[in-house]
Amino acid sequence: MAMKVKKCKVCGFCIPLARFLRFNDNGTITERLMPDFRAVLIEADFITEVFRRIENDLGVSVQHIVFEAQRAASKAVIDSNIKGILAGARVGAAKNITVNMFCQVAIWTGQAYAETVVYKPKKYGEAILRNPFNRDIMAAVIVGAFESLEKMPFKHTWVNKRGEELILVRPDSARPPLADRIKIEIVKPKPGNRSFERCPECGVPIGLSGLDWQEDKGIIMEMRRGVRMVFLDSYVPQVVFQELTREFGDLVYPTVVDAMKNFSLKWLKAEYLDRDMELFANREKLYAEVLENLALRGQGNPVAFSSDSDKMIVTVENPYNPHLLAGHLSAMYELGEGRRANVEWQYLDEATIHFTLTPRRSSQVMAV
Repeated sequence: MAMKVKKCKVCGFCIPLARFLRFNDNGTITERLMPDFRAVLIEADFITEVFRRIENDLGVSVQHIVFEAQRAASKAVIDSNIKGILAGARVGAAKNITVNMFCQVAIWTGQAYAETVVYKPKKYGEAILRNPFNRDIMAAVIVGAFESLEKMPFKHTWVNKRGEELILVRPDSARPPLADRIKIEIVKPKPGNRSFERCPECGVPIGLSGLDWQEDKGIIMEMRRGVRMVFLDSYVPQVVFQELTREFGDLVYPTVVDAMKNFSLKWLKAEYLDRDMELFANREKLYAEVLENLALRGQGNPVAFSSDSDKMIVTVENPYNPHLLAGHLSAMYELGEGRRANVEWQYLDEATIHFTLTPRRSSQVMAV
């Protein structure tokens, strides 16, 4: 049975998550214990929808790449935590406490309801898993966590018992070759001076007060739109796109940008235009709100914006992924300007991207 999530009495935010994560003034959300590891808050169907669109366009499955990328990211995050303040997590009875904590983190972040059934160190683990935001990715999160805890490869299977779906993890002889190739690259974020109005009780930005934790289901709902949200590490898309370019080259990137644009367009309409008709007539207000929300959710820090005639320029520090941001900004442009966008970008340094959006001609493809 899930432990009751303690919520802030002022804004309703999950208190354990407020203590686990830091909502910075530079467009990032990071772990307090490991401040270079980033998370993002995003719609829960983001990975499922965007990668399905990419698969449809490319005509190949990318699920095995997504799985290995998430397994590597999960292992890297937990490795770093265990090396730090949680150094005793691999010792004796502490392992059982750590495994139960994994389940709590899944609930706090809205990834799933998870409950340990049995855990035998070095042998196997079994847990109930309800309402995973993405079934395969949750399996990868769990496998990566066990590999970090036990310092050996693991594999998983699914079983049904008494109407519950359970995930079983057991030691494996080796990881697949793809897993050995995947590396998580950490870019140190730039400092920033963005100012959020914050809850006087828990310190989390007030802009996140619309989130509702349903701990018995393991989900987070954004109540205004009625959409499920999830906190995820920010590294999986970059790794997946790198692997796709090994097979398809840079031609994969316009597909990525367009897939993200279509995904963002749906939710931006629901988030802004469906609730505030004034934004149809006030494009500058629309753009300001979209860019503010980008920073609020840890996806990057828009530090400069201009819109003149047909051209829009956005400079983003600490971007979580250039191609996904390009798609998101293209959706913003299309929503405000009523025309599809061509988007180009250049890195000013490793943590700063300069985006330029202009109307897309019918025969024009997006530059990358």
